[in-house]
Order: sequence, then structure tokens, then C-alpha cells
Amino acid sequence: MKKLSVYIDLIKYKLSIAVVLSSVTGYLICGNDIFHSLFWLSGGVFFLAAGAAVLNQYSERTTDLLMNRTKGRPIPSGVISEKKALFLAFFLLCAGMLFLLQNGVLPFALGIFNVILYNLVYTRLKRITVLSIIPGGLVGAIPPMIGYSSAGGSLSDLNIIAFSLFMFLWQVPHFWLIIAKYGEEYRNAGLATISSYLTNLQIRKLVFAWVVISSLLLLVFFSITDVFGRQFLIPFSLLNIGFILLFYRNLFGSKEPGEVKRAMILINSYGILIMLLLIVSSEVHLF
Repeated sequence: MKKLSVYIDLIKYKLSIAVVLSSVTGYLICGNDIFHSLFWLSGGVFFLAAGAAVLNQYSERTTDLLMNRTKGRPIPSGVISEKKALFLAFFLLCAGMLFLLQNGVLPFALGIFNVILYNLVYTRLKRITVLSIIPGGLVGAIPPMIGYSSAGGSLSDLNIIAFSLFMFLWQVPHFWLIIAKYGEEYRNAGLATISSYLTNLQIRKLVFAWVVISSLLLLVFFSITDVFGRQFLIPFSLLNIGFILLFYRNLFGSKEPGEVKRAMILINSYGILIMLLLIVSSEVHLF
């Protein structure tokens, strides 16, 4: 049982499930009422996300050991050997690729591209430049495209562009909030962080400005597409306003150490809520 918990921790199952949810959302907003590809999509994306998570921890095992936040992970703590972790990553990635291949060449290619982007581009750039958040954000924008293409949709459609843009924009403040909380640890581990240039308060102000501007842009974009039905546009607008006010309160309303963590939970929860709203909207459109 303890061994199983180690593997569950290693694959970052919560994050992997969230990635699956974003790909399924992309699948459903395509408006295709044929669901036979959904199984291959869900399994493929989960295996790829889990495999990429393991491979990422293998690649960052030395830096993880230098940070209190990550030194307890399975590989740097020695709970699992590097060889076993690498074998698990290889197995999961191969399984994910085989699953996605059942849905066509495009989902398969997007899946491979995302693994490369995450593990070879983003991970390596983290040591070099604070602009690593750009490929990091793109990693979150691609799973919806995998889902949309699995349903037979074109990646030039405004609907998937709108949703993928949302996923990209929402990744960036998440990275910055982590830096606001663990910036010193990241610097000590030799990683390039925005905290080398900005104070904690300045980072939080930047995060809030990014969130507000992104929310307004997304509201405009969603209004000119049919990714949301007209009946959902007003509730989404009200939800957006409520989120911004609550986010401000969590980010600046207290001087307690947990304020950044609460803001991170809120922004992640909001993203999941938007995906669920999109899924409900797609089901209404289908019926």
C-alpha cells in the first residue's frame, strides 16, 4: 500500500486528472455527439500527463533536493530509484501515445509535442530565463487542442482558440504565485525567477493586473464566439467579476503567510469551474 502511494505521488495524479479534464472540455465543446473517442482521449492524456510528470521529476531531481518544497518527492528522497522512475515514465508515455494514436495522427502529434515542450524546453529554460513561463503556459493550452482534434474539430476554429487562450493565460499567474511563495528557494536552487527582479508585493500586483486584463480579454473573446451559449454569457460575466473581487481579497486582504496559497487555490478552482461550465454548455447545445 505504501509503495502504491509513492507511485501515486510520483505521477502527480491531481494535476494529471486536471489535464484530462481540460482535454475532455476541448473534446466536448467541439459539439460532436459521438463519444467513442473519449475513452482513448482520457486514457491517453492521463498517461502522457503522468509520464511527463515522472520524467520532469527525474530531470529535476538534483534541484528538487535543494528546495524544502520538493526535497521530499519520491526521487530526491530516495524512496524510489532513478532507474525505476525512468522506466515508469517511459511506460506511461508509450501507453499515452498508443492511446492517442487511436484518435488520429494530429492528437498523437500534439501529445508528443507537449511532452517535448514540457520536459525539454520548459524544464531546461527554467534555469536560464524567467520567460520559461511562456512555454510553460503553452503546455497547459495544448491538451484542449488534443481533445478538440480527437473530436474531429479544426484547430483554426474560434471556439478552441478561445478556450486554449484561457488555459494559457491562466497558467502564467499560477507560476508567479509559486514564485511569490517559494522565490528564495528557487533562487538558491539556481533557477531563474522573477523574484530576482521584483519584490513579493510587486509580484502579487503583477499577478492581479494579469488576472484582471486576462479576464477582460477572455470575456470579450468568449462574447464573439459561441463557445458559451448566450444563456451562459451573463452568468459567466457575473462569475468573472465575483472571482476578481475574491481574488483581490485573498491576495492582498491579509498579511498572513497563507494568503498566496489561498490565492493559488482560488485561481485553480476558478479554472476548473470554467471548464465545468463549458462542459454543461456543450451538453445543452447537444440536446
